[in-house]
Amino acid sequence: MAKRREAIPISERQRGRAGQGRLILLSRIFWTVLLFWTAVLAGLLLWALAKEERHLLDYARLEARANFNKDMALRTWAAKHGGVYVPATPETPPNPYLSHLPDRDVLTTSGQRLTLMNPAYMLRQVMSDFSGLYGIRGRITSLKPLNPINAPDEWEQRVLRQFEQGETEVSELTEMDGQPYLRYMRAFHTKENCLKCHSHQGYKEGEVRGGIGVSVPLRPYMEIKRRIEAVLLLSYSLLWLLGGAGLLSVTRFVRRQILRQREAEASLLEQAAELERLNHILAHQALYDGLTSVRNRRAFDQRLAEEWQRWHRSGTVFSLLMTDMDFFKLYNDTCGHLQGDACLRTVAQTLERSAARACDFTARYGGEEFVLILPGIGLDQALVVAEKARQAVEQLGLPHPASHCAKVVTLSVGVAAVNQLAEDAACGAGLLALADQALYAAKQGGRNCVRAARP
Repeated sequence: MAKRREAIPISERQRGRAGQGRLILLSRIFWTVLLFWTAVLAGLLLWALAKEERHLLDYARLEARANFNKDMALRTWAAKHGGVYVPATPETPPNPYLSHLPDRDVLTTSGQRLTLMNPAYMLRQVMSDFSGLYGIRGRITSLKPLNPINAPDEWEQRVLRQFEQGETEVSELTEMDGQPYLRYMRAFHTKENCLKCHSHQGYKEGEVRGGIGVSVPLRPYMEIKRRIEAVLLLSYSLLWLLGGAGLLSVTRFVRRQILRQREAEASLLEQAAELERLNHILAHQALYDGLTSVRNRRAFDQRLAEEWQRWHRSGTVFSLLMTDMDFFKLYNDTCGHLQGDACLRTVAQTLERSAARACDFTARYGGEEFVLILPGIGLDQALVVAEKARQAVEQLGLPHPASHCAKVVTLSVGVAAVNQLAEDAACGAGLLALADQALYAAKQGGRNCVRAARP
């Protein structure tokens, strides 16, 4: 009984560890999913930022191409018409590098002096004015410039050499005057109308003569990029918070379910423990006598059947003692039933001590009758145990004023051994009958004595 009670706390600890394990697993799943969610959003954010970076350069490149096309169209128009005559002014003096042309300077019929602006001169002036107005710089350059002012810088030299190797267009993110710019340059080739001013430099039609470059300031694009990045960062942060909040909400819900399950399991465990306790009590009550605390008639019948089967299987003998308290009805009538109950308890405990082996069995058969089963003991040894039990009860010295055989409470004992029965006996009822006959003989023999069965 004690061992079965100790098993319940072990089960509670095991269930507690299982519940705690589920909570730990839930926590690990939460952090794993949250880290995965963070990694996914971080990857998407980096991809979006990189995409915006590419878009920024693409938009700047488109603007550069548009300005290049504008400059190229203007230069083509000027070259088509052989240049443009404009009034000579301090801002537009005669081009000294066109002095070899006889008609560089002309005088109108009204007396106004005009000077020729070749396409490069005109484009350089337009680009300068455009840069001052809109911040986009334009430049025409060549490795063999007619005007030194058009000499290429380091970047332009590198790009012009690439043009000579077959490249037609180059764009690159650089810094100019400490500011970020997208520099763009496209090659242009010598055409027939170009030879008017540049034939003396040795150019031939179709050769790469130089390049027209456009430098687009990136600061406005950077401002737009920063605003877009701020919006993206805010959007993805809100998305992360929404996802994290949803994940936290689900995790808390599952955690509450786990805790409720643990509470339900604990409640069920308590109910199971209580049910086990009650079942143990019921089992004890079903097999033990409520007054004397020794086994009852039901337990005796089960044990007798077990010993009977063991005897048939292995031939292990056993003996049966049937006892009766002498003149116990008169004891009750004289001393009262409460005193009689106390006397029964005392005698039952004395009989259990007399059959002291672990395998010995004592039970209340009914009223003042008790039975003892002694496994592995034949008739002679059983008679010794029976006499010991009789003497032990007599030596208790419990007064019995109404007894006709002694002044104290005494026992009459009948003893029978299983090997006294015929081998073909069907059940233990025969042995019980023999012990009862022996008990009857003890009573007839004056009581307070032991008699063996005589089949």
